[in-house]
Amino acid sequence: MIKRTVKRIIKIIILAAILFGIVSGIRACVAPPKEQTPEIPYSDVYNGFSTVPEPVLQCKAAVLMDYDTGTVLYTKNAEEIIPPASMTKLMTTYLVMEKVKSGELDLDQDIVVPPEADFERAPYRSSLMYIRAGQRIKLRDLLTGLMVTSGNDAAMAVAMLVGGSRDACVEMMNQKAKQLGFSSFVFTDPAGYEETNQVNALEFCQFCRIYVQNFIEYLDVLTNQEAFKMGSRSINNSNDLLGRYAGVDGLKTGYIDESGYNISLTAERDGMRLVAVIMGIKAKDIMNAKLMRMEEGASLLSYGFHTFRTFFPVLPAPVNVPVFGCASDSVPVAVAGNEQICIPYSQLYKLSWNVSLAKGIKRAAAGDQVGSCTVSLDGNPLAIYPLVAEEGTGQGSLWRRLTGSIKALGQKNSALNFSLAFPR
Repeated sequence: MIKRTVKRIIKIIILAAILFGIVSGIRACVAPPKEQTPEIPYSDVYNGFSTVPEPVLQCKAAVLMDYDTGTVLYTKNAEEIIPPASMTKLMTTYLVMEKVKSGELDLDQDIVVPPEADFERAPYRSSLMYIRAGQRIKLRDLLTGLMVTSGNDAAMAVAMLVGGSRDACVEMMNQKAKQLGFSSFVFTDPAGYEETNQVNALEFCQFCRIYVQNFIEYLDVLTNQEAFKMGSRSINNSNDLLGRYAGVDGLKTGYIDESGYNISLTAERDGMRLVAVIMGIKAKDIMNAKLMRMEEGASLLSYGFHTFRTFFPVLPAPVNVPVFGCASDSVPVAVAGNEQICIPYSQLYKLSWNVSLAKGIKRAAAGDQVGSCTVSLDGNPLAIYPLVAEEGTGQGSLWRRLTGSIKALGQKNSALNFSLAFPR
């Protein structure tokens, strides 16, 4: 009699445990409590801004681009073909810097100036570094003379170095342009003094972004110098925004009569980098043209920095994913990946996050994908990111594994939605 009673009690306990597991599993499946899906305070992600109207530029063509995402933020006659003038030297520099990064050349090695690069053989009205045939010069100084002083003589020396001849270097420049996917580029000399060189502002801006991506660690050496000194001679950088507009550290100016005044720019502020190209500025005299180039460059950069924000989306509130049969009941998750988003400040309030969590997770290690996060703007998806466990959890006791398996069977798909409470 006593044995039967004990057996009944054991059966009741087991049945109660099973029922408890089922009920807990059902509770785990229902939507998260309302307090887990709050509207995020506006001040948490919005630090204030001053609106800047879209600039009205007098140049012939212009493009502004976000560096991290490649998002085009402003265009004017973006596909019109215009001679790049001395901005051509960016491609010449690109070729030699590839050899530097591969170890084939060293910035500190000495280069003997070939006869073809003697400054007295440069075309009429050339900008010059004033190097002489037979002169020994470090590659670092030669490139600085090429980019800062825009020396056509330095361009010829670099062309001979990378190609063995002027024509071979030009062929390499055109091959590299095709390799990078640019169809508008045509180069006919390594310095850019011929009007037969051609690009459009959109593709040249894309090229500038690639240039910075590949050689960003060399900007201080090649383009972020206000003047170049060699012996007793000092020549100012024609990029007048250096030292005058905070964050500018490149890239290259250019001028020939056929194109007018051109400039390619890059600048970084508060973690956001921009790339810009302005082409075809013309004025009644040189001083006015240079002033206009500087003003329009500053206007375009200011528009970008004050109007747009580039960021990597972080979950607006803590999120945990349920795990079953583990030492913990849940683990915190985070957005993974590296794709950034660039949108106007004025549209931040339209952002929303949809978090989809995997179900039936019985063990999670740090870095394991446990769901996905879709970031949308005004209901339209911008990007989908994996969600990963921020920390792992060990295996639970036998009892937790038993009840956890039961809970996992009954778990439904779960999702969280977040929106930002921006003022309208």
